Amino acid sequence: MTTQELRKQIDSFFEGNLSQADEQALRDYLAAHEVPQEFHEEKRIVLVLVPHDTDIPEGLEERLSTFIDRLPAHKKAIRFTPVWRWVSGVAAALIVASAAGLYFNRQETPRLSQQEIYACAEAQRALMLVSQKLNKGTQQWQQAQQEIVKTNQVINKHLKYE
Repeated sequence: MTTQELRKQIDSFFEGNLSQADEQALRDYLAAHEVPQEFHEEKRIVLVLVPHDTDIPEGLEERLSTFIDRLPAHKKAIRFTPVWRWVSGVAAALIVASAAGLYFNRQETPRLSQQEIYACAEAQRALMLVSQKLNKGTQQWQQAQQEIVKTNQVINKHLKYE
């Protein structure tokens, strides 16, 4: 099938002008052949939208029914259940013992002296001051940028009319 014929078939498909047999033929062609890059999205859509006819062999239902009927009513219980309970119990005991050990062996956080607390407060105050000054400088810089843009607009306006 040529590219033009393929384009015509795909357009007819999306317009809803193809019969079911033609849609199935288009799907089969797209599934079996490599198409140009421009048709990859359409190929994917057609393959999803048009169902693929599958032939079910005769007698399959009867064979499945007899196979299911021959299956045992219940399977033997897995004998590893007590082992898993034992393993999970040991694991839980280890976790509780580890948590208790970590809790009782934790180290106390060092206490800060009044002088160290004061130094931290002063450092925090200095950082806040620096932050405020930077913000103020940033605002002034933005205002200057706006003024430069306005000035350039006025200059460009006058240069164009002269």
